[in-house]
Amino acid sequence: MGAHARHGLAQIAADIEPVADDFTKGLFARLFALDPSLRDLFPANMTGHRATFLRVLDHVFTSIPQPDGHDDLIEFLAQLGRDHRKYGLTEAHYDTMAAALIAEVHAVYEPHGGLDDEDAAVLEQGVQLLTGVMRGGAHSDPTPARRRARVVEVLRPHPGLSVVRLVADEPLLFRPGQYVETQIPQMPRVWRPLSLAMPPNTQGQLEFHIRAVPGGYLSSTVFGETRPGDVWQFGQVHGLLRPDGDRPVTMIAGGTGLAPMKSILLAMSMNANNPDVHLLVGARSPGLLYDSESLAPLAATNPWLKVTQVTDARSDPWWLKRPATAYRALPLRHGSLVDAMSRLDLTGHRVLIAGPRGLLRAASEAAVARGAAPEDVVTDPL
Repeated sequence: MGAHARHGLAQIAADIEPVADDFTKGLFARLFALDPSLRDLFPANMTGHRATFLRVLDHVFTSIPQPDGHDDLIEFLAQLGRDHRKYGLTEAHYDTMAAALIAEVHAVYEPHGGLDDEDAAVLEQGVQLLTGVMRGGAHSDPTPARRRARVVEVLRPHPGLSVVRLVADEPLLFRPGQYVETQIPQMPRVWRPLSLAMPPNTQGQLEFHIRAVPGGYLSSTVFGETRPGDVWQFGQVHGLLRPDGDRPVTMIAGGTGLAPMKSILLAMSMNANNPDVHLLVGARSPGLLYDSESLAPLAATNPWLKVTQVTDARSDPWWLKRPATAYRALPLRHGSLVDAMSRLDLTGHRVLIAGPRGLLRAASEAAVARGAAPEDVVTDPL
């Protein structure tokens, strides 16, 4: 990091990486010092926000110097601006962030002689692009920044799993298979993506499947504290999971990764013509196949749909008291979902995968190995 070296945005991103933690802590401390009112818009624990911001900054600073891909970058930033409306950001807040970000980058270089005028100009142009496109994206969206829904029912099929049903004040606009940024009243200012488990309808009915995981504060709170009458808030919807024309579809759903697949299947069941769909749904043991009661009649009444259940274990652990009978109406195999995929020919298939992160990676590789084109294997980052 010499005093007279040419830096450029990509090099600035590389120079920030070794001091990333101190950089993001300093940036947000500077931001909140410039405008203390901003602190109330974010959660008490900023660790996740700092990490996300750094990933975005690295992506933007390394993408701008590239010769192509700028249209994708602009759309990425515009969507980010639309997302950030849920925090209540104003026009002035974007100017404050730009000032804080530029100042914090300069602070990184001060011990090394600082940035020269040309690099400083490049930095300012990059930051103005980042904040300017986000601001434009926020202004261009006519839909509400937030929507509300009231919890009407909470089911707990087995320990650690919640099925939450709500009715929205106004119907939520989304495509089957998508997820939505969600805030629960027990954790204000904390937003998490949750997959919608039913297609949109005019009554505003919503359903979510949420498994409590170790260290997952929101999921554990939902399981332990969510009650009818709670009001949830929603931001933007996202997601790429969807069929593609009349091509056959293979769905791989691990645990609550079933939620977006169920949304898609329920929507498809309302159509007269559908491509062939094979859903493989996995769980650790038969009693954890929590939605067989819905899947069995869906498969029985739709000849285009085949459902295969896959469990790691043949029997349930001693602590699982729920009677496991509904799953018997559907085919059941033992082993992992990836093992079950080894019997499939996925040439020409659209492959949709949802579930734990490890499954997304392993099932994606298995799908390509079984003949699916890489561009036809679709996952969402949940």
